[in-house]
Amino acid sequence: MKFKRAAWFILLLLLMVTAVPMTHAHAVPESSNPAPNAVLDESPTQLSIRFNEPVVPLFSQMRLLTQAGEEVPVGSLTAVDADNRTVVVDIPSLPQGAYLVSWQVLSAVDGHTTSGTYSFGVGVAAMAVSNEASLSAQISVMDALARWLTLTAVALLMGLFAFRLLVWNPLWRKVEREAAELALDVRLARLGKHIGMTALALLAVALALIFLYQHQRFDLISGDNFGVWLGTRYGQMWLYRFLLGAALFFLLLLFMDVSDDGQSGLSGWQWLAGFILTGGLVLSVAMVSHSAALPQNSTQAILVDFVHVLAATMWVGGLLFLALALWLARSLAAEDRTWLYLSLILNFSGLAALAVGLLAVSGVYLAWQHVGSWTRLVGTAYGLTLLLKLAIAAVTILTAGVNLLYIKPRLNRAYEHPEAPQSDTAVRRSRLVVTVELVVALLILFVTGFLTDMQRGVDAPLLADAPGQTILTQQVEDLTVEVMITPALVGSNTFEIKITDEMGQATMVDEVVARFTYLEQSLGAAEAMAEPMAPGLFHLEGSYISLMGDWQMELALRRMDAFDTFAAFRLQAGIGGNIRPMESGARPLERAAQFMTLASTGGTGLLLLLFAFGWGFVAVKAAKTEWQLIPLLTISLIAFWFGSSQLINFFTVEYTPAKFASNPFLPDVESIAIGQELFMQNCAPCHGQYGRGDGPTAATLYPPPADFSSGHTATHPDGDLYYWILNGIPDTQMPGLADRLSKDEAWHLVNYVRRLSVQSTAGNP
Repeated sequence: MKFKRAAWFILLLLLMVTAVPMTHAHAVPESSNPAPNAVLDESPTQLSIRFNEPVVPLFSQMRLLTQAGEEVPVGSLTAVDADNRTVVVDIPSLPQGAYLVSWQVLSAVDGHTTSGTYSFGVGVAAMAVSNEASLSAQISVMDALARWLTLTAVALLMGLFAFRLLVWNPLWRKVEREAAELALDVRLARLGKHIGMTALALLAVALALIFLYQHQRFDLISGDNFGVWLGTRYGQMWLYRFLLGAALFFLLLLFMDVSDDGQSGLSGWQWLAGFILTGGLVLSVAMVSHSAALPQNSTQAILVDFVHVLAATMWVGGLLFLALALWLARSLAAEDRTWLYLSLILNFSGLAALAVGLLAVSGVYLAWQHVGSWTRLVGTAYGLTLLLKLAIAAVTILTAGVNLLYIKPRLNRAYEHPEAPQSDTAVRRSRLVVTVELVVALLILFVTGFLTDMQRGVDAPLLADAPGQTILTQQVEDLTVEVMITPALVGSNTFEIKITDEMGQATMVDEVVARFTYLEQSLGAAEAMAEPMAPGLFHLEGSYISLMGDWQMELALRRMDAFDTFAAFRLQAGIGGNIRPMESGARPLERAAQFMTLASTGGTGLLLLLFAFGWGFVAVKAAKTEWQLIPLLTISLIAFWFGSSQLINFFTVEYTPAKFASNPFLPDVESIAIGQELFMQNCAPCHGQYGRGDGPTAATLYPPPADFSSGHTATHPDGDLYYWILNGIPDTQMPGLADRLSKDEAWHLVNYVRRLSVQSTAGNP
């Protein structure tokens, strides 16, 4: 029967971590009518916004302002669908002009307030001050503090009940206790009751802070506001916690009497009841988490969040009571104390390992849901706070590893040889390590309190760098080309292009064509013609650098009396959006995010496999019994399954032999000259002098050689072209040239092949 239950538990875990789409959290608009930046021929009669989660109409508002800042009167805000996701207001007929919509809503699920603006125009363009919809979800110190106090209270209560049920009481089932040990049991239980009451006081403070925070915004005392608020899930969970807290208070006060005889109240039904009631508090936390606000698969996400919070509070609370038990046990005789220390660490290690394993597995799922990408992990406030939490957790896990791999064996030797001089040292060190682990774990709860109040990384704005200017200069042939990019941030930029001769004088150039290529994926290239402003001065404006990562900007300078001149620049768009020369170097977190993004499922799969093998080692060391080993190894099997699936997908679908190859040579005059010579020697007989697939031997080949002037190369990254040049292309007449070309020569040839496509676009032969 126990084996069947374990099997069903494993199956449930497998079902819980499958089929997860990308979704949202905090109430943010999915669509609006009019749409942001829309230009309408006639005035609309309504403003409507559809949000990604239910909102509370009574505590939400929409305002309409003219470009001059005057407010336009609008009707009452109402919801027009059953789930309160779409809200509308009636508006009067609007004269021609630009208008700004300002909205603020309260989420009915997680209690967060979000606000934002967007503009539209009637007969004219939308406001220039609002190029796209803006969103604000400011963190509230009061709300974050309330969430932290709630987590701390739940951790203390969970530690009180779970430690006694799963760690402490099992020690004494087959042991005849002496008077000192019975007294120790009573002291721990009494101290536990005081801690439980303290936890309930913290919970009461948290409930009061939540009410005060919401009351400041929505005046919960007047009218029917309080009843409406209690009708939201957030309000219901507030009331639910209040009732559970009251039940726990009466349980501790009336039914958990710890008498001096060392038996009464130490192992009765009260402890199990307290554990179940505290589990209800854990559920209330999950029910108003980011996961609860997901429009799809929210039940699955809530279950995972419940497991995550349950494991975290059981681990942190258990650490507190482990530290207390070790501290109280100082009065025992040396041999009894060493036995108790060793037994407690053995019992707690299995529980802690299971909790940490569940934290890791559920944490990966939640990060996938709420962060969404490596870029947002290092580029948003939510992601950076999560990284801080993970860094602190790493310290705690390292400390636990020291306890498991270093302290436990020495305690075992101290128990077997109590007369050895290192016995007392091992006992003292075990207390110190557990205390350090506890302090750091409590710090994790503090960071988590603020993290749960933040807007998720998946839909939060990236932390933007300050606007500025980036100036690029390059000498090409007899010209000096200078490009000034403003504001040098990802998105819309102004490119001022200045061209001078050897004497520094403005040079007559007929046309300047800019070509922008994203180097990290095969997205093709974007071209635009700059507007002439004066002799040697051109202007270009637009969102040509629209993604973070590495870019190449190539300028084709056309003169009537000469062949086109090309100036190529390598740029890097950082996580904060700052556009800078590539040689300036990426920041460490940016480099890591870029590599993991490029590695995609391969990087994720490798990390999961490393975790699977590492956790298998920890499981064997931490498990005290075979039944403890089963759930611990299940975590390794889950990680191994998903890691293997990710790696298989990477190597069968995403991987190319040169996926991680980066062209080390800028396509400047020298590189192009080398590539042209190599092309004439090795490629022109098939591809033709200008790469049009019309060389002397082309008619004899099937399939025919590629025509580079057709844009064929724009769909492939440099790494693919490099690999094909050296190794050939299967099922074609393209041979490998590795026996004729060096690796550097192959890169120069890549640059020239790309230039052929640009020259064709420019109209040169």
